[in-house]
Amino acid sequence: MIGFTGSLLIIIAFVATLLGGVAYLQAARRPLQAPVWERVGWWSWITMTGSLLVASGLLLYLLLTHQFQYAYVFSYTSRDLPTYYLFSAFWAGQEGSFMLWGIYAAVIGLLAHRWSGTFRAPVMAVLALSQLFLLSMIVGIKLGPLSIGSSPFMTLAEKFPDAPMLQVPGFVPADGNGLNDLLKNWWMVIHPPTLFLGFTSMAVPFAFAVAGLWKREYTSWVRSAIPWLLFALMALIAGITMGGYWAYITLSFGGYWAWDPVENSSLVPWLIGVAALHMMLVQRKTSAGHKGALLLTMLAYLTVIYSTFLTRSGILGDISVHSFVDLGLHNQLLLWIVGLSILGIGFFVSRYRELPTSSREMPLLSREFMIFTGALFLFTIALVILVGTSSPILGKLFRSSPSAVPIEFYNKWTLPLAVVVALLAGIGQLLWWQRMRVEELSRTLLKPVTLSVASTLAILLFTPFIQATVHVEPLMAGAGNEAGWGSEIVTFWQTYGQSFLLLMLLFASFFALYGNALVLWKVGHGNPRMAGGSVTHVGFALMLLGVLFSAAMNDPISDGNGVMLGGKNRDNFIISRGQTLEVDGYRVTYAGKEPTPEGYTAYLLDFVTPDGHTFQARPVVYKSNKDQWIQHPYIQPFFEKDIFIAVAPNVMFEQPGTTDQAHEVFLTRGESRILGDNEYAVTFKDFDLNVDRSQLPDDVEIAVAAQLEVRNLKTNEVRLVSPIYAIMKDRRQYMVRSGVEEWGLVFTFAGMKVDEGAIHLVVDGAEVMPEDWLIVQAYEKPFINVLWIGIILMVVGFAIAMNRRIQDYRFRRKR
Repeated sequence: MIGFTGSLLIIIAFVATLLGGVAYLQAARRPLQAPVWERVGWWSWITMTGSLLVASGLLLYLLLTHQFQYAYVFSYTSRDLPTYYLFSAFWAGQEGSFMLWGIYAAVIGLLAHRWSGTFRAPVMAVLALSQLFLLSMIVGIKLGPLSIGSSPFMTLAEKFPDAPMLQVPGFVPADGNGLNDLLKNWWMVIHPPTLFLGFTSMAVPFAFAVAGLWKREYTSWVRSAIPWLLFALMALIAGITMGGYWAYITLSFGGYWAWDPVENSSLVPWLIGVAALHMMLVQRKTSAGHKGALLLTMLAYLTVIYSTFLTRSGILGDISVHSFVDLGLHNQLLLWIVGLSILGIGFFVSRYRELPTSSREMPLLSREFMIFTGALFLFTIALVILVGTSSPILGKLFRSSPSAVPIEFYNKWTLPLAVVVALLAGIGQLLWWQRMRVEELSRTLLKPVTLSVASTLAILLFTPFIQATVHVEPLMAGAGNEAGWGSEIVTFWQTYGQSFLLLMLLFASFFALYGNALVLWKVGHGNPRMAGGSVTHVGFALMLLGVLFSAAMNDPISDGNGVMLGGKNRDNFIISRGQTLEVDGYRVTYAGKEPTPEGYTAYLLDFVTPDGHTFQARPVVYKSNKDQWIQHPYIQPFFEKDIFIAVAPNVMFEQPGTTDQAHEVFLTRGESRILGDNEYAVTFKDFDLNVDRSQLPDDVEIAVAAQLEVRNLKTNEVRLVSPIYAIMKDRRQYMVRSGVEEWGLVFTFAGMKVDEGAIHLVVDGAEVMPEDWLIVQAYEKPFINVLWIGIILMVVGFAIAMNRRIQDYRFRRKR
């Protein structure tokens, strides 16, 4: 009954959205009858919102009460999940995340109805069209062979009609599949909702842009759209950052951004939205940039829908770890993209000749020119990322099985563009609107340029930045031969080009920081409510510096003798249980392991840093119920750096049948093994050829002792024992056992593997635990906090700017 009611409520919401959209369309087309039609549209929207909220409450009830007869509940929950994970399961799958998006869109539509002024009817008509496409994804209607959407209230029997067991009346599984292990993190509770809030909010500026074209009001729409765009950008960058930080603290690759296609598809709308915002500012100040503001604002939301297509059509299923399973919605998603593109771009093309153009060219030395240029470069960066992200789709034009572009593609093309954007972010705030003379510019730039040069030199002199980015090596073959200077220049750039660009980005980031900090200082003393742009740009500069420091100066803690992992370098080290190593100035001891509250295994590593700080790292590794190894790193934060630690224990690499017998073990020099229930540790120190033969028969020809160190792990007491292995003249073996009587341990030196330098040891009194060692990947992440601080400042800057625009809007409405 609950499932039927929920499905019915979604259908009611879908029909109400259709009715509301028609009503708002009529209100826009018939101004004299607009009040009547707007009331119809308003109550239709209220009905849709209420239906969705009640349906969402029912779905949440099903999730929290373990109603496993429903496919969505069975797929994403289990009885062992805590309440907050059950709650986050609401948006763990396609159907639930579309419902969350629909709720956001409904609530934002209520606010847009209230705050859209003279654009209300066309804005709400556009939002209703977008909401109609969105709700079609979860309406779950079947019209003969045609299926429209996938309902979150579908039962297991309905979803899997070919499974005989599920067709038994009253059958309910005892438990569900649960969340994917990688989603079991409290960031799952806040990251997706924040990201979806940004996606949803981007629809409102799109609607205002279409409404401006619709009503031929090519300027006034910007004033109403800017606060919405600022909010969308603020929510998007917050959501993107949460995802990056989630990856940083949860995944073992040691970074926060992997150029994953789904990560990229959330970044592209943000970049285009920022470009659109700057075009809006140019338009408001100088009556130029109308075309760019309109086009970029619409593209920002269209790329949101396109990213949804990439994520949910299944086309990235083999390429991205974030991709959803294809539910057969790709045609509906394509229809959504095409429908809104025809609406927005169609209006733009049809009104193109009517759009205002500036009667004069922008002066080169003016703020509007720098902002305009910066917006173009931001759009270019977005376009590069979009092309790389779309490579699986574009590649199908030429290959049957296309692959994603390598990470180097993004680094190669975005790095020089980022240098230009950083320089423009610094100089744009320092220039005046309209025009600035060269002499005034020189005086204005003197302080930030001087500070930037000094800071760049300080980084090069006092940090390993230059060693990390510049490979000091001879030019490649061809330099200086008959190929001439052209070949030498090309070769030089191939060798040092990226290092030069990183150096330029370092300078440009400092320039953006100091230039905007100077502006912020002046504005903050005069009118703090105007400081939003400067705060955002300071945050942007700090973010770039944080990326540079944490990536370029990422320093592995390694002895250089590690093992290849996944085809990567040997920036790791191997440590056995109970062993202490000196690695790059760090003193590391593998102290053991213990269960976590969730029942996983935490590996305990005691660290002593070069400057004497001590801490215990507790990285987690376990095998999921889907037979997949999950590695969660440990992050030790310091003021000036993070220490990132991930481990791969030996159990990840063991093959069946390779373990020792319970009381036997082979040990090489320096190797240790644990005895009993983590009670003792035995270490083979060395061979001793000077054996006391008084305890041996006279006919012993060769005798050797094994020097063993036995440590009581509970009391830390140490005993030395020396069992003897001998060979008689008739080639028979003779052994003298040795042990620690008070601990009940006896050791027999039973043989040797001469080629490996290993002894065969038999232990009485305790079992030999399976071999226990770790591959440790540890890195220093210098000044990574600068990155997080920068992004927080960007969010604060967007919030300040949005608050100012809202206050201005309210003030104008009261006049």
